[in-house]
Amino acid sequence: MTAPVKKLSVKEKELAERKTPWKSVYVISFLLLLTGLQMSIYFTSTWQYLSENDESVTVDFFGVLLALQALASAFANPLFGYWNQVSASTRNPVFCACGIAGFGNLLYGFAYLAPPYVKWVMLFSRILTGFSPGALGVLRSFIGTASTQEDRMKAVSITNAGFTAGFFLGPTIQICFIPLGKDGFYIGPFLINMYTSAALFMTIVSVLSILLTYFFLEENYVGIISEEEKNQDPYFVLPKFDRLPVLLLFYMWWLMCGVVCVESMAAPVTIAMYNWSREDAVLYNGIIQTVSCVFTFIVNFSLASTKLKTIDNRLLLLCGLVFFEVFFILHMPLPFYPGPLDRPGTLNSTISEVGRCEFDWCDSTPRVPLPLYLVICSAIIGLGFPLISSTSSSLLSQIIGPRKQVFVVRKMAFILSFQGTVQGFFAFTGAFSQFVVSLFSTRLFELSGYKWIMIYHWSIVTVAIISTLFLWRRLIPLKMTPSNGEATRYKLGTFYRM
Repeated sequence: MTAPVKKLSVKEKELAERKTPWKSVYVISFLLLLTGLQMSIYFTSTWQYLSENDESVTVDFFGVLLALQALASAFANPLFGYWNQVSASTRNPVFCACGIAGFGNLLYGFAYLAPPYVKWVMLFSRILTGFSPGALGVLRSFIGTASTQEDRMKAVSITNAGFTAGFFLGPTIQICFIPLGKDGFYIGPFLINMYTSAALFMTIVSVLSILLTYFFLEENYVGIISEEEKNQDPYFVLPKFDRLPVLLLFYMWWLMCGVVCVESMAAPVTIAMYNWSREDAVLYNGIIQTVSCVFTFIVNFSLASTKLKTIDNRLLLLCGLVFFEVFFILHMPLPFYPGPLDRPGTLNSTISEVGRCEFDWCDSTPRVPLPLYLVICSAIIGLGFPLISSTSSSLLSQIIGPRKQVFVVRKMAFILSFQGTVQGFFAFTGAFSQFVVSLFSTRLFELSGYKWIMIYHWSIVTVAIISTLFLWRRLIPLKMTPSNGEATRYKLGTFYRM
């Protein structure tokens, strides 16, 4: 089927003349910062809080807890995305996500009051807190549709700077509560210590997110062509986007969110490798995350405000993948590293207060040299993370083009019966990655250490590098004005520009 069309330069000019609502962009950036805090503040302390209040917990259960939180986020993302699509509202899904997460944080803070069911209460609370990252797709979709093509990279970099700053600052916030110690003090029957105070802080953050959205977020979608605008121009045709590079970018998000699981395993890994106590693990890993945040902020700031933003997104993406490749190679227990790890006199399946490696694989596993570990977990990750995150998000919205980023998931070969924003499913992919990787990572760690975990991630990154090079010419923005005589697909068939 063919259809006559006229030149699209007029419509492209109209899009170029629009102005990005920067106030709303900065509001979304701050909301993403708070979302990042929610995702990471408990990274370095959950295992300690859980094991101190329930002696029956194992590393396996810890993995299930992390996985189910990610699973909640995975399913919340497309559901909130669908709600956002049918209601044409960004606010309502954000209100719901933050409200549920606020209750989950409160429950997490008071989980110690429910012996012998502490671990189950904590598990339920972490499932609820998973709903806050469930709004990621809605927030990212807003940036993709509320920024112009010219401002897209800057807007994405600013909002990614907010998210990554919050994500890496989470453990730093946890450090601030360390002086309270595990004994803390009581207000009536409630214990306020280094663990519960962080949960109360995040409850306040959830309320703040709701207020910020209600009073300051203006929903102005200047980056899309609305149905009314399409109807005004009977000759206007919006080409279909290339799905294969979109799937590759989904894979990139799977890869990057899998790295988050490495961050969440930092406490038991460093306790085993370096004999750190639980309190030391919270403090030192928090410091590492803070330094990493500095590198991430510098990269995001450069992407938004310097000539770095003019560099080809594909090249920046490839650089980020190379940083990740280096990280996972150096994080493997290479045979020339010092070792083996120190073990206590008794064998069991938990990690002790003293801080020793208490698994069978400890006798044959070398440790990553501490100076090297500090460098790769701060500088290398801090540099690679924003290069992949910002460029993936920017490329995704550019490839999709100026449309209300929606598709039927069945068409992407997934047996799901609902619609949702592309950004919502993008976030779903990352959250589901955390669910899967958390389960097998903790199990692998208990059975064989961190060797196979790092080999898995290295393999995933290697495939990503090869795929990026293979699809290099297709990782480009949607071509709205095709060349004369070029067959171009759209939703009703094929058109030719004469």
